[in-house]
Parts: sequence; C-alpha cells; structure tokens
Amino acid sequence: MNHEFGNIGRRLPYDLPEHRLEALHERILRNTAARPAPAARTRRLYLAAGVSVAAALLATGILLSGHLSHRAEAPLPDIEQMLATTPTETLQQAAAENYDDILYNQQL
Repeated sequence: MNHEFGNIGRRLPYDLPEHRLEALHERILRNTAARPAPAARTRRLYLAAGVSVAAALLATGILLSGHLSHRAEAPLPDIEQMLATTPTETLQQAAAENYDDILYNQQL
C-alpha cells in the first residue's frame, strides 16, 4: 500500500462498508447489555474481603513497626562489654586462629 499514514486523518486505512462498523457497534452493545450485572451480594463479599485484607495489613504494619522501634531502643553492647563477658578460653582460641591473619595483614 502506498498510503501516507500520517495524512490519513480519521479515515480508515482500508476499505470497509459503513454497515459493517454499525453492525459491529450494535453487536458489542448487545453482548455487553446481555451480561448480567454482578449481584449486590457478590459486590459486598468482595468489599468485605478487601476491607479485611486491608485491616490485616494495617494491623501487621502497626505490630511490626512497634516491634522494630522497641528493638531499636535497646542499646547494643560495645566491643569492650563483649570482650569483658567473653570467656578467656574463647578469646585465646580466637587469638590463636587469627594470629596468622594478623601477620599476613601486617605484611601488606
């Protein structure tokens, strides 16, 4: 086809009889009008389900935010407190295992 699609405007780019478009329009209206509207009970059921899911999400968010803010208030122990409460055997074992790493890092 040698049509310039930019210059077509509101015309269809192909030939189609007028009655075909009107028949299509009538068929679409007939099919959509033939569909029954959802029952009020079904709409209420969907609304109730949506509201309950939203309430559950809101409650979960509130509980999690309260839990997370409570966790943030507890002070974390610093390294001095951790070393003071660690058994001597554990400190000696950690020093023995990491001794090679200390020497290696000093050579870098």
